[in-house]
Amino acid sequence: MTRGWWARTAGLLLLTAVAGCTSTVEGTASPATTVEPTPTTSSAPATTEPSEPPLDIIPPPPRGVGLLLEAHRIASVTALVETSFPDRTEACFPSGPSTSPDALESVYFTAGTAAGILEDYGFVTAWGQCNQTADGSSATLTLVMELSDPEAAARAANELVDAQAIDGFQVVPVETDGGALLLQEGDRATVQAFLPFGRTVAYVWHEGLASAAAADLTRLLADQEALLRNFTPTPQADVPNLPTDPDGLQAMTLDPPGDFNDFSGPYDFEGYLRIAIDPGRERELLGANGFAGFYAKQSDEGDALYAVAVYRFGSTEQTNAVYNGFRELETTAFGGTPFVLPAIPEAPCFVFDQGGGQFYQRCYVGFRTLLASVDVGGLTAADDYTRMNELLPAQRALIAD
Repeated sequence: MTRGWWARTAGLLLLTAVAGCTSTVEGTASPATTVEPTPTTSSAPATTEPSEPPLDIIPPPPRGVGLLLEAHRIASVTALVETSFPDRTEACFPSGPSTSPDALESVYFTAGTAAGILEDYGFVTAWGQCNQTADGSSATLTLVMELSDPEAAARAANELVDAQAIDGFQVVPVETDGGALLLQEGDRATVQAFLPFGRTVAYVWHEGLASAAAADLTRLLADQEALLRNFTPTPQADVPNLPTDPDGLQAMTLDPPGDFNDFSGPYDFEGYLRIAIDPGRERELLGANGFAGFYAKQSDEGDALYAVAVYRFGSTEQTNAVYNGFRELETTAFGGTPFVLPAIPEAPCFVFDQGGGQFYQRCYVGFRTLLASVDVGGLTAADDYTRMNELLPAQRALIAD
C-alpha cells in the first residue's frame, strides 16, 4: 500500500513545522549534556577560501527519467526512520526523490545554503524520508544525496555543515567522519548531521530530548551507514540507460488521469518499503509471499490525486495471501471504512476521511500472480464512486489479459 500522494497531501500542512524550521527556528542555542558545541558567533554561513586543490568533477547525467530511476535506487538505502525510532510512525514532508540541487534545497534547506554546494560537487540525484510522532511533536528526516565522487562527497559534507550554522545552530563534534549541528532550547534539541560515504552524503534532521541527542544521532547514522555499505551508485554515463521497466509491469499498470509525479516508476522490495504506509507490517507480509516486482503510477489532476500500483508474486496462492492481508490491514490498522463498489462489488474497497471535507478511496483486484491497487483522492464525498467505477475495471482488465 503506497503512501506517496497521501504523504504529499498531509505534508503540505507540515512544511513550516518540519522542513522550514532550518530558517524559522528562533532562540539561543546551548550545548546538550552529551555534546560540547564549538561556538560560532556569526549568524551567516562561514566563508573561507578553499585550501584544497580543485577537483575534476564528473558531470552529472542530463535531466531525464534516468535521474528518477537512480533516485528510486537510492530509496532502497535511505534509512527508514521507523527502524531507528519506532515511535515515529506518521509520514511527513518532505520525502521522495529530488533530481536537482535547487529542488532539493527548496524543501530541505534554507535558501542559498545548499544548492550551490551540491552543484559544485556534481550532484546527481537524491531520496529522502520523513516520519514524525503521532502527536506531531518530533520529526526525523533522512536524506541520501549522490555526488560526483568520494572526495567531492567529503568536501560537500564539510561545506554543508558550515553553511547550516545559522539560525541558532552551532557546529558540534561527533564521533564520525561527518559533521553535525545542534540547536537546543530547554530539554529539547534539534540535530542536523552530514555523513559522507563513498559518492554519497547522508543528511539527518532529528528532533528529540537533548539528553538523548548523541545516542539518537549515533544510532541513526549507524543504521544509515550500514545501508550505504551495500550500495553502488550508477556511473553517471549509465544513468540515462537505467531500465525503466525491470519487472515487466509498466504496461500492466493503468495510466491514471492527470500528470505523473516523481513517485511513479519501478521499485525493488526495499525501495517499495520507503513508500509503504506501514513498512514493518508490509515487510513481513510481502517478504513472506514471494514479492517479485512492483510498479507505481501516481498523478495529479487539479485537486484530484490518483495512485495505481501493480505487484507481482511467486504464485497465485501468495497473491491471494497478500490480497487478504491487505484487506485485513486496511480495516484493522489504517482505519479504512469498507464500501461496495458498484462496478466490482466483490473487490475490497475502503474510504478514508482526510479531514476538511476531503476523502480518498482505495480498492484492490488480483489475478494469478498479479495484485493491483487503485487510489482516488481529493474527493469531496465519501460515496463518489465515479472515477473508481472507471479505473478499477480498467486496471483489472490489464492484469487479466
